[in-house]
Amino acid sequence: MSARTVRHPNGLEFRVIDADSYTARMARDVHAVTMADGTVWTVGAPIGWRGTSAAWQAQGRQA
Repeated sequence: MSARTVRHPNGLEFRVIDADSYTARMARDVHAVTMADGTVWTVGAPIGWRGTSAAWQAQGRQA
C-alpha cells in the first residue's frame, strides 16, 4: 500500500498526513500551497524526514 500524495503544478509531490498529528504540529517552514487540482493545502518539512515534504488539511476537508 503506497502513501497518498498531492502534486503541485511544478511537479513536486507532498505526502499527505493527518493535520492533528505530531508530525504536522512539529513541521518546519509551514505555509499554504495551491496544488495542481486547485485545492489549498498546508505544507511543511517534518523533522527527521529527509527529502520529503508533507501536506495536510484541517479535519473534515481531506479527500
